[in-house]
Amino acid sequence: MKNQNRIVLLLISVLALAGIAYIVAAGFDQDQYLEVVEGGRGPKGYPLQGVATFAAIATAESLIFLVILRPNSYRKSWRRAKRRALLALTASVALSLFWEMGVIHAQPFYIAHVFWLFLSAATMLLLFVVSAIAAWRNAHVKH
Repeated sequence: MKNQNRIVLLLISVLALAGIAYIVAAGFDQDQYLEVVEGGRGPKGYPLQGVATFAAIATAESLIFLVILRPNSYRKSWRRAKRRALLALTASVALSLFWEMGVIHAQPFYIAHVFWLFLSAATMLLLFVVSAIAAWRNAHVKH
């Protein structure tokens, strides 16, 4: 069971680091909408404040997923793990829908954050499926 705990912790950590790296890299992209609207007179340079804000938000969201999942409790019950994975999936979809509402004409780091949330939702779906399979196996194994 300890290996599953470590795998979930590693998965959430890698997900958080990938999200932060993606947001930081998207900060270097040119804001095409602003270029058209401002006619090339828009602000230049790296949007450090926006990128730092969304990197912090992605970190907080990863911590929320980790608090919901609580991988150390997996050894107690796979059914509990399945419920927690479903709750984390619901939270990631809700966050995706919330942030998705502001995507139109958004800066590239904002759009990167939304794409990362979609990846988070897919990861939580994967965790839910794995937990459901493990719960089913534990229920049907003859002791």
